[in-house]
Amino acid sequence: EMWRKKIGAGWSAFAIVGDYAVTQEQRGEQEFVTCYEVRSGDIVWTHADRVRWDPRGTGSMGYVGPRATPTVHEGRVYSLGATGILNCLEATCGRMVWSHDTLAKHGATNVNWGKACSPLIVDKTVVVSVGGEQDQSLVAYDIESGDVAWAAGTYQSSYASPVLAQIAGETQVLSVDQGFVTAHDATDGEFLWEYEWPSDSGGDAATSQ
Repeated sequence: EMWRKKIGAGWSAFAIVGDYAVTQEQRGEQEFVTCYEVRSGDIVWTHADRVRWDPRGTGSMGYVGPRATPTVHEGRVYSLGATGILNCLEATCGRMVWSHDTLAKHGATNVNWGKACSPLIVDKTVVVSVGGEQDQSLVAYDIESGDVAWAAGTYQSSYASPVLAQIAGETQVLSVDQGFVTAHDATDGEFLWEYEWPSDSGGDAATSQ
C-alpha cells in the first residue's frame, strides 16, 4: 500500500488521466468534484456545490453522495452531481467554465437514488440524461458555451449513462430510460427508435449500460 486517504461519501468511480484522478464526493452539505494526485493522494483542486442528496429523504434505502463518474475531455472535466448539477471545469485547476442545474432548466424531477449518468462527449457537445418531459429527456450542451445544442425524448431517466454507437451506418446516442431503450441521431437528437424495457426508476430500476 502506497497511501491511504479519508474522503467524502459517494458512489462515483475515478476518471484517471496521467498522474491525476478526478471523482465526486459529499462532504457535509457540499457536493465536491475533486482532483487527486495519483502518486501521493494529495488534493490538487476541488470544486464545491452547496447541495446534498440523500435517498432516505424519498423513503428509499441507500446513502448520501454523488453517483456519477466525471468525464475528462481535452483539458476539461464534466461532472453530473446527484441533484442534476452539470459542471464544466478546467482540468488543471478546477475553475468553473459553465454550469447548469439540469433538472430546473428542463423541468425534470429527480429519481429516487439521484442522478447517476456520466456525461457523454459527442463531437462538440456533452450529452446527459436529464429525464424531462416534452423533448427534454436527453440533452446535449455545447462544450464551449454550455448552450443547449439539442434536446429530445420524453421518458424519465434511469441510472445508466448514454452511450455512442454505430448502428446500421448511423451514429446514434443510446439511452436506457425508465421503461425503454431509446436511440437518437448523434448530430441533432432526432428520434430514431425505441425498445420497451420494463423498469421503474423508483423501484425495479434499470442500471444497464
